[in-house]
Amino acid sequence: MNRRAAALCLLFVLGAAVVARAQEVELEEVLNRLGTAWEHGDAGALAALAAHAGLSIEILGERVGPLSKRQVAAVLRRVFERRETIALRHGMAQVVGGTPPRAFGELAWITRVEGTTIPERATIFIALIREDEGWRVTQIRLLR
Repeated sequence: MNRRAAALCLLFVLGAAVVARAQEVELEEVLNRLGTAWEHGDAGALAALAAHAGLSIEILGERVGPLSKRQVAAVLRRVFERRETIALRHGMAQVVGGTPPRAFGELAWITRVEGTTIPERATIFIALIREDEGWRVTQIRLLR
């Protein structure tokens, strides 16, 4: 292999690494916004992150969707209804590749029903797809 071909291969590898890192940083930013909105029970902000094709929601094994942003907000308002967030922790997040690129993230949510002291734990799995505007949510799964 001549020097020029080797240099082109190196540039290609470095360019791919830069793009991958940029996608990871953007994913972290979106998951931080999503976590903040979830912690505050902001169904509208969460719905605004939905993919153009819609967002599916699975709560305790019952799945609906894909839903429009307005429908997503309505479902999530019911999830947050009468719940107080005690803690929300970010878990694993990873870009998994594909065309278009896909990713996933995880949140640990500890809540209690208003007027009670008994904490309830849930895990929230988020599936995302990379669209022209950036990472968008395609699925939210809430498991207790």
